[in-house]
Order: sequence, then structure tokens, then C-alpha cells
Amino acid sequence: MSVLPAETTGTRILNTILLFLVALEPYLFNLIFFGASQTMAFYDAASTTYALDIGAIYGILALFTHVLAKEEKGLATQDLLRKYRRSRDLEIVVAIIFLVSAIPQFSTLNLRFYLWAATFFIYRTGNLVARLRETGSH
Repeated sequence: MSVLPAETTGTRILNTILLFLVALEPYLFNLIFFGASQTMAFYDAASTTYALDIGAIYGILALFTHVLAKEEKGLATQDLLRKYRRSRDLEIVVAIIFLVSAIPQFSTLNLRFYLWAATFFIYRTGNLVARLRETGSH
């Protein structure tokens, strides 16, 4: 938000929703890991809600990054545009993985946790590969 030159009604609403979702995340995280002694239905509901929460957070971040990555807006230089587009694409992939993991079938065998762990490597590896390409092209 600090990079955007002016807030529109849409970005202000999305920013408010993002702040709410970020505030909700630690509570949901605690429900998953410290509420594990509850019933399986409780555990599934908590992990599904957590997946939806994190997916929505990354989706909103991708929307903000998309606004920055628009060339016609002139908000960033060409080098930064490339970086913002890559970041946006990775955020979209992570958001999709979290949202897909909310499907009930992924709660079996803890597949959700494997998908969530994969997002860490996808996001970090994507950034690392892009940096290696940038240093290799100079």
C-alpha cells in the first residue's frame, strides 16, 4: 500500500479486508495446532478456514501487486515491473494452492499440510530462480 500513489475505494476496502484476514490468521493457526485435541470435525473446520484465510490473503496481495505491475499506470520502472509481475504470479500460485487445499478431500492424510509446505518452496524457489537469471543476464 505504501508504494501505491493514491488509494481508491477498491484498494481501501481490500486493504481493510486484508488487515482483518491477517489479524484472524494467528487465531486460526492456534485452533489448528492447539485445538488438535478437539473432534476431527473441529480440526477439519479450523484447517479449512485457515486455508481459505491464507488463500484470500495471497489473493489480495496478488491484486495489489497487479495494480503495481500495470505498465500503463507508470507506477514503477521496467526492472521493478518485471519483479512485480513475477511476485504477482507467485502470489497467485500460492493463493490457488491454499484455496484448493480447502477442499475437504485434502484433509485426509494431512495432504493440506504437504500442500502448504510446498508453497514455501514454490515461492522461495521462484524468487531465487528469478534472481539467478537477473545476475546471469548482467
